[in-house]
Amino acid sequence: MKKINVLNFLTRTDKWYLGGGNKLLWAPSFPVYLDYPGFWDEAHYYNYELKPLFTWTILDDAGNEIPLKFLSRQWNPSALTQIYEANIGKSKIKIIETKSILPNDVASCVVEIKNTLKHSLRLHLIAWSTQEHYPSKESAWIDGISYTNGVISFNKYLRPSVMPHLQFACAFALSKKAQSYSVNVSEQTAVQPHWKLSPFFESFQNKKLPDEKKLSGTTNEGIIYLGLHQSLSIKPNKSENITIAFSAASMLNEALQHIAPIVKSKNPVELSRISWNDHFQSVPYFECSDEFLTRYYWYRWYGLRLNTIYGNEGNYKRPCVCEGIQYFRAPISYSAQCHMLENRWMQEPELAQGSLLTFLDNQREDGGFRGYIDANHYRQEMFYHANWGNAVVQLHAIHPSFEYFENVYDGLKKYASYFDRERDEEVSGLYDIDNHFETGQEFMSRYMAVNAKADQKHWGEVFRLKGVDVTIYIYELKRALAMIAEKLGKQEDSDLWKLEADKIKNAVRDKMWDAQEEMFFDVDPATGKRTKIKAATCFYPYFTDIVDDSHIAGLKKHLLNPKEFWTSYPVPSSSTDDEFFSALPEWKGKRMNCPWNGRVWPMTNSHVAEALAQSAIRFNDQLLKKKSVEFIEKFIKMMFFDGDSTRPNCFEHYNPLNGKPSVYRGIDDYQHSWVNDLIIKYVCGIRPEEFSVTIDPFPFGLKHLRIENVLIRGRKFKVELKGKTFKVWVDGKHHAESVIGKAIAVQI
Repeated sequence: MKKINVLNFLTRTDKWYLGGGNKLLWAPSFPVYLDYPGFWDEAHYYNYELKPLFTWTILDDAGNEIPLKFLSRQWNPSALTQIYEANIGKSKIKIIETKSILPNDVASCVVEIKNTLKHSLRLHLIAWSTQEHYPSKESAWIDGISYTNGVISFNKYLRPSVMPHLQFACAFALSKKAQSYSVNVSEQTAVQPHWKLSPFFESFQNKKLPDEKKLSGTTNEGIIYLGLHQSLSIKPNKSENITIAFSAASMLNEALQHIAPIVKSKNPVELSRISWNDHFQSVPYFECSDEFLTRYYWYRWYGLRLNTIYGNEGNYKRPCVCEGIQYFRAPISYSAQCHMLENRWMQEPELAQGSLLTFLDNQREDGGFRGYIDANHYRQEMFYHANWGNAVVQLHAIHPSFEYFENVYDGLKKYASYFDRERDEEVSGLYDIDNHFETGQEFMSRYMAVNAKADQKHWGEVFRLKGVDVTIYIYELKRALAMIAEKLGKQEDSDLWKLEADKIKNAVRDKMWDAQEEMFFDVDPATGKRTKIKAATCFYPYFTDIVDDSHIAGLKKHLLNPKEFWTSYPVPSSSTDDEFFSALPEWKGKRMNCPWNGRVWPMTNSHVAEALAQSAIRFNDQLLKKKSVEFIEKFIKMMFFDGDSTRPNCFEHYNPLNGKPSVYRGIDDYQHSWVNDLIIKYVCGIRPEEFSVTIDPFPFGLKHLRIENVLIRGRKFKVELKGKTFKVWVDGKHHAESVIGKAIAVQI
């Protein structure tokens, strides 16, 4: 059976993000110059804004600009192709620009000019950039500007806000050695990709730039313009290609080394295609009869790589995945657990492992994890809770590693000790939230229940609330530590962790479960009473073994209730009958960036999907299994523009009534949840445990499904489903056949 060409499958006309899975990313949230040549809207090097990279202009042989008319664009993860039209006399020619960001942090544009005229064309292409240079302000400046062998290079310094400055190097070149160049400093003017605003508009004479470097005047500060020129002679009915490249690297020699093969390449876009195809081949192949599920699966693998950083410098010693674009372009502890769950399905475990190791490498002295890790400094106040224990256990089920356990055990032990010491002064087995930001779930009534001004304060100990979510995370952590300790031969440690986990389990059942309301609630440590605030986090115990038969009626009563959580697009972060509930992204009447008082957050949905599905499995509950299917389908289909199966997205939050995303935030491809892990475990039914793999697809009503190249503990699995029948192959050999509802167990 012919496989999907993933790049073609993801092709669309309304997207523009480009990245090579490393330091340099071009994903402007609100692009102003998207229809213009080059990369003028902001890029990011790590999480530092770098703008612009460059644009390019076509001149006729007399040196007059030939204006370009934007016609169309087409995007896939490897490239953005834009087509322009230009008037030559009374005739028109077509110009095709293909943009890519390569894995070695080089931004490239391949410009193809098609001469459809009956006579030869003599044209001039000027690739040019501007760089802010204000060393006295210590905000953005450059030095070491050099022009050698057709390449302009320089050192770049960025220092936004109160962050320390970041120094790196840049190089700018053409595939055909520049015939002339110019570097000029200018007083501040509009930084726009308009030829007439550049000094080259006047200085391009006699068919060349002036071959000069002018960097001084009454002051040496301002806007520095960098220009490279190449003349083009195109015969009738022929095309001419030229590549423009801009590289960024930690050192100048790296920037020059990285740009050299790109400008020499006949087709750098092909390098990007190869790199992306290699990525897609490193994960399980999946397709099914539901186009939404198939498209989202591959789109998710795109998003994970887009936000990957393989930097090996500063605070980043391991590969890791950033939470998203713009401000979120950094390892953030709340989302790293998600990246571990999804990237564990890759054939190699390094990226999943690196998501935890990055935080252990930068662990605080008190044992806590930093909430946000910049490349070269720490944001001291930031802290986020996360379910590290479950992520480690799930990773172990696919890629067991004694060495990895040795590397993470002491750090996770310190992390658990931090919570016992700092977050449970009552020694209750329940753990504290100190402010509404550190859960990653700010602006909701669960905090107002213990402090009426909780939404007005920021980091630090503002209040104390024994949180259901936080307590479940530490329960999962201590269970994981018990397993790791046992594997490492630390039996006494293991026994102790088991006792401590049991203490938490009993505390959750005794103190958080409300038998009358049939729901788990946060607890106010000042009174010992349950808050009775219904939040989606109240369902988190259901993805653990804390719950038993007595709790299942409560799950159905509240989660499946349309008047509480089962909205048109479930699940809102707060119940619809909450006094602060709003389907709009408003808190107390004001639109907010990140409100959690009723919006649907993919992060929460991932947890709730696990709560539903795990409860369905543990208690063999057919209603919950059916509702799990409904929930996962609605969850995934919500993340498509206008119900269009060709236009997936992933924003921070959505409207629970109409499914509309938070487009106003400009943050798409936000890796703050897990989706592919749900698809593989419940749609495909592949659920690995330590010594076995269960194949048990949920009843999604698919006509067909195929997943293969699933590597689990060195064994390769393949599952094919047709109607209600599914077959399983292990290491290329047919293993068993069954029907939906009757699981197959494979011992490994």
